[in-house]
Amino acid sequence: MPLKPKIQIRPANPGDVAACVPLIHSSGPAAWDFVFTQGKKSPFDFLNTSFVKRGNTISYRNHFVAEIEGEVVGTVMSYRQPSFLLLNGGTALRIVSVYGISAPRVMARGLITEAMIKPPKSGRLYLGHIAVSEKRRGKGIGKELIRFMKDRFPRYSVLSLDVSQKNDPAIALYKGLGFGIVEERHFAGPEGVVPDHYYMEVSSDSLR
Repeated sequence: MPLKPKIQIRPANPGDVAACVPLIHSSGPAAWDFVFTQGKKSPFDFLNTSFVKRGNTISYRNHFVAEIEGEVVGTVMSYRQPSFLLLNGGTALRIVSVYGISAPRVMARGLITEAMIKPPKSGRLYLGHIAVSEKRRGKGIGKELIRFMKDRFPRYSVLSLDVSQKNDPAIALYKGLGFGIVEERHFAGPEGVVPDHYYMEVSSDSLR
């Protein structure tokens, strides 16, 4: 029987942009497309240029990657308060840089989405951009990423995340790790464009 490939998890760096951005987009494509498609600009114009810079919510500095034999196969990021507020300000500047005079439209759609996918609560380790490459799914990489984050940030007693109500595999993964649904959150934008979400939490000592 062949040995199971070893998963290594490390901080992301700017050189990971080509591997990470498609994974980040896959973590919530409907929301990314709704907010960041404007004129000839796509979400990838924003994600690619923001990932390689510091001081914004998309920055490589917030992300960790899972590798198998040198290939990036998964991503996860974390936000904490109060640093998230500063990062959010940096993201607004990035939107202005990428979209110019159309930035207010992008920001308005961002606020609609943020009413559902809300900023992290104080005292929580908020996880997001949890994504695994399609050919590597079902191999426990998502679980390893979440467990890694718990160990990386031991001072936080509660882990939290949001997930699309239509993403059954992810919901099953999170419930299997011990996460419970705390709140159902509904999209206030055009009906059917972005799925409603669940907000989920688990205490760090209950994570399976």
